[in-house]
Amino acid sequence: MPSSSTMSGSGEGSSPSFIILDKASAAELRKAADGTKIELAGKMNEPEVKHTWNAAGMIKGTDPKLSSEVILLSAHMDHLGVRENAPGDDKIFNGADDDASGCAAVIELARIIASGKRPKRTVYFVFFGSEEAGGYGARYFVSNLPFPKDKLVANLQFEMIGRPDDKVAADQLWLTGYDRSNLGAELAKQGAKLVNDPHPEQNFFQRSDNYTLAREGVIAHTVSSYGLHTDYHHASDEIKTINFEHMTRSINSMVAPIEWLINSNFKPTWYEGKRP
Repeated sequence: MPSSSTMSGSGEGSSPSFIILDKASAAELRKAADGTKIELAGKMNEPEVKHTWNAAGMIKGTDPKLSSEVILLSAHMDHLGVRENAPGDDKIFNGADDDASGCAAVIELARIIASGKRPKRTVYFVFFGSEEAGGYGARYFVSNLPFPKDKLVANLQFEMIGRPDDKVAADQLWLTGYDRSNLGAELAKQGAKLVNDPHPEQNFFQRSDNYTLAREGVIAHTVSSYGLHTDYHHASDEIKTINFEHMTRSINSMVAPIEWLINSNFKPTWYEGKRP
């Protein structure tokens, strides 16, 4: 029995709920011997239902053999919304870096790829909803893939690239889980300014949508340059804090490596013992 006066429970045919007792009732309940059966009469509140969305676009590949293979470029389009209990006058959490910057990267990469010669592989551009609330958008996507899962070659999630990270060189981005697969090293060979995540204690590999796919066996990593700035998950994460020179340079640095990936037959693999 929990030490507080809140018990979790579920009725037959219902989803898990909570029963709130006043102090007097909780005190009486604590006196009951183990195995005592009790009956509670009360009104259960209907759970609040909230909806989320994913947005996706696709460029179909042209190669007879490679067009069935998919490269997924993604970001999350949600943030924390309006929080009335936030300190100060600003209650709107815009999420300029987290993760409007990543969304901008995916949109721009889509524009560049679409404006050129169509790739050999199929490319999906997906913007996940409700990443901050628990990765619901990515979880739904993985459970409802519009293509066979074994055709998903790799996923690159773009997250918080709006400012440089002082832990790496000014022109560098870092890749979560760099040492888990050979994808980062191969992209670096193609000119990507990607290095290992300098913040291993933060467990960033497990903290974005890529992890949902990685747990399904997909080679999936997040590209970032988040330097642990103090605007993270605060209303102060606004567009005025974005370093557009860095962001432009970062996106441009990934164009050639991604164009190589979507036109090659390279299939990344997990290093031994490194698959989640």
